[in-house]
Amino acid sequence: MKGLVINLFLFLAVPCFAQIKIDKAGDGWDLKVDSAIQLIKKVDIDKYKMLDTNCSQVSFMISPYSSCELENGKGHIYIAVADLKLNSINNIAVVLVHESLHLYIAKKGIEMIPEKEETFCYMYELSFIKNLENPEPWLIEHAVNNIKK
Repeated sequence: MKGLVINLFLFLAVPCFAQIKIDKAGDGWDLKVDSAIQLIKKVDIDKYKMLDTNCSQVSFMISPYSSCELENGKGHIYIAVADLKLNSINNIAVVLVHESLHLYIAKKGIEMIPEKEETFCYMYELSFIKNLENPEPWLIEHAVNNIKK
C-alpha cells in the first residue's frame, strides 16, 4: 500500500503534457514536425511548454507563409508547404515556436497592433534560434529583417 501511495505521488508530481496531433501529409512531413518538436524540447524547455500548452494540432497548407488560429479554444498551427520544402528541421521548429506565441497572445485575449505582435513573435523566435547549435544563417537573417520592419 505504501508503495502504491508513493507511485501515485510520483505520477502526480510529473508534469503531464498534452499530445500535439500532427496531421499526416506529404513525404513524411509529420515525422519532420515531430523531430522539430523534439528539438524544441531539447533546446528550450520553456518554449516547448509554450508550444505544448497552446497548440493542439499541426496541419499543412499551400501558402507562402505558415499561420495559426484559435478554434474553439484550441490552438492550430498550419505549416506552409513552402516552409517544409526548405528541408530544415530548424526552420520547422522556428515556425512552431513563432506560431505558438501568436496562439498564446490570442488565448490570453491580449490586444496588440498586428505589426507589434509580429515583431514580438520574431524577437521570441530569434531568442530560440540563438539557442540552436548550428542554425542556418538565413534563419537569423530572416528573423532580424522582420524585426527591423
